[in-house]
Amino acid sequence: MKVAMIGLRGIPAKSGGVEHVVENLAPRLVKLGAEVTVFCRTPYCKDRPEEYKGVKLKYLPTINTKHLEAITHTKLATFNSMFKDYDLIHYHAMGNAIFSFLPRLAGKKTIVTLHGLDYQREKWGKLATLYLKFCEKVIKHFPNHVISVSKKIKDHYIKKFGKEIEFIPNGVELNKPKKLVKLRKFLIRKNNYILFLSRIVPEKNVDLLINAFKKINTDLKLVIVGDATHTDEYMKKCKDLAKRDNRIIFTGPLYDEDKFEAFSNARFFVLPSTIEGMPIVLLEAMSFGLCPLVSDIKENADVIEGKYGFTFKSNDEKDLIKQLKTLINNPKKTAQVGKLCKTMVEKHYQWDAVAKQTFELYEKALTSKKN
Repeated sequence: MKVAMIGLRGIPAKSGGVEHVVENLAPRLVKLGAEVTVFCRTPYCKDRPEEYKGVKLKYLPTINTKHLEAITHTKLATFNSMFKDYDLIHYHAMGNAIFSFLPRLAGKKTIVTLHGLDYQREKWGKLATLYLKFCEKVIKHFPNHVISVSKKIKDHYIKKFGKEIEFIPNGVELNKPKKLVKLRKFLIRKNNYILFLSRIVPEKNVDLLINAFKKINTDLKLVIVGDATHTDEYMKKCKDLAKRDNRIIFTGPLYDEDKFEAFSNARFFVLPSTIEGMPIVLLEAMSFGLCPLVSDIKENADVIEGKYGFTFKSNDEKDLIKQLKTLINNPKKTAQVGKLCKTMVEKHYQWDAVAKQTFELYEKALTSKKN
């Protein structure tokens, strides 16, 4: 089978959950027997290899602005692929699903993966939110199959639209712990910092974390890893909040070995987000044996299951302060929970299983006569 994947910036991933999903998923689909082509956005791909781990890469331009980046590239990629010899077009993210009817006009099957209820993201204005809500509605009719990476999204679609969709969670790549070497330049020591690692965007609630941490008397540092994604004003706001507290360190984005080093040497991990799909970064942190403290939104709670980490009331600074103090003062407890997290992730969140479920859905779509 020949598959085109559309709706991401490109692989290998430099940022973004969707990119990390495809980077791990696509090569495994190739091993299972699919011929996969990933459509990449030229502004994000300085080096442009023709192939990545058996996955073919095709580069197309885009209008590189907050509102037009995804839609213009997806439109180009759709028209580029619908008259080629692909059997199936796999779209990623809600906003790109609006094009999923076009390949069907050319006799191809389409699948959409929902990585979150994107219209809830704080970065979008009224017009963009309305567009994404429209995309949510058309998903009921356009693609042959829909995948949700979280149980919350699956339940939402059943309740709101009466549409049964597939639940296939994200996975995690298991990597060996790394000694603290390169990151010493940030003046941090092993087990002497709390880690936040994700995009610096409003829905990640980094400002709430900074304000809470500033009110705690501790020698631990708060290491904030990540970069802005068309959210430079929010990044500036967060850095301004941290200016007078030298315990708060912004490293910028970290990749590969440097990222593994950050995970390997932290005391515990914090994710205070107000919206998620299926947070890969949470699974990554847990895979390194880090105990997580997360907001109690359902997407986070579904992962930690009440015993593989701790929660605080979403958007509640006082409760976040309380829970941070509890974890700071109980290093043995966080270490014990971290060990449980590592074992759980190794058992239940493997990319090979995710790829197998996805491949089977491809086969179902291609052999079904109903859709």
